Amino acid sequence: MFDVPSRGDRCPRAPWILALALASALPGCGGESMSVHKADETVVVDGSSTVFQISREAMQALRKADDKVNVIVNKSGTGGGFGKYLQNEVDVVDASRPAKPEEESRAREQGLDWDRYTVGYDGITVVVHPKNDFVKELSVEQLRKLWGPDSTVKTWKDLDPSWPDRPISLYCPDKDSGTFEFFTEAVVGKPKSQRSDVQASSDDNTLVKGVAGDEDGIGYFGYAYYKANAEILRAIPIKKSADAPAVEPSPETILSKAYAPLSRPLFIYVKKSAMRRPAVASFVRYYIENARTLATKARYVAPTAEDDAANKKTLPATG
Repeated sequence: MFDVPSRGDRCPRAPWILALALASALPGCGGESMSVHKADETVVVDGSSTVFQISREAMQALRKADDKVNVIVNKSGTGGGFGKYLQNEVDVVDASRPAKPEEESRAREQGLDWDRYTVGYDGITVVVHPKNDFVKELSVEQLRKLWGPDSTVKTWKDLDPSWPDRPISLYCPDKDSGTFEFFTEAVVGKPKSQRSDVQASSDDNTLVKGVAGDEDGIGYFGYAYYKANAEILRAIPIKKSADAPAVEPSPETILSKAYAPLSRPLFIYVKKSAMRRPAVASFVRYYIENARTLATKARYVAPTAEDDAANKKTLPATG
C-alpha cells in the first residue's frame, strides 16, 4: 500500500543552481535525485506527478547503467513544470497533457525550443473506498453533475435516488496538475472548471490516502497510483454516454481508448539546446530507447511500436 513516493510536490522557488546544491540535504523537496555532481553534468526534470513515475524509473535504471550522470526528478505538476521550463530552470518537462499554444509560443520566443516524446499512456481513474458497494458505475454525465462548477450534489442520494443519503467527500489534484486540466476538460467541458468544495492536493499519495480513509470519499488520479493501491481502493467503470457500456480502466482499454474519455498519452518535452550536453543526451537517449519497459515498470501502458519509431526518429543524431 502507498508504495509510490509520498514526498511533497513543491520545492522552494529558488534558482535551479541553488536547488541542485541543496538537493542532497533536502530529499523531501518533491522528487528524487542521484548524487549531486557539477551543474553541467546534472539533468533537471520537473512537471507531472503522473509522468514522474516513469521518469523516476528512467533515473533509477540509468543510475545502475551509468553512475556518472546525475539526474534530479521533481514533480510540481505539468503547469508547474512548463512554468519552470519557461524560466530556463529545467531540461525536461514531464507532461500529462500537450503543451498549450501559449506555452509553445513563449518557448519559441525565448529560444527554448523543445522536442516532444510519447513515453506512455494513462487512464485517469475514478476511485471510491472499497466499502462503497453501491456505486457500480458512473456515466460522464454523472461525473459532470458531481464535479461541475455549479454542482448542487452534496450527498450520494443527490447523484442517484437509490444511493444513501450521506455526504460525499471529493478528492482531486490541484490546479497546477495536468490531470486536473485533462479531467475537467474531458468531463466538465472546460479546463480548470470545477466545484471549489473539494480536497485538492499536488501529491497523488495524499489523494490515495484521503479516499482510502473515507468511506464516502471519491477521487481521481493517474492509473499507476490506483494500481499501486488496488487493495485499498476500488476503481469505478465509466460510461462515456448514457447508452454506452461501462468500461474499467486497464492497459487494454486505455490503449484502445475504449476507456473514454479519460485515456490520454503521456509526454516528455526536452529542451533542444540541452541535448548538446552529454548528460542530458545520455539520459534522454536511455529514456527513449527503454521507454516501453520503463512505462510498464511504472504501472502505465507502454508506448506503441509506432510511438517508439517516432520517438527514435526525433532523437538527434549522435556525434
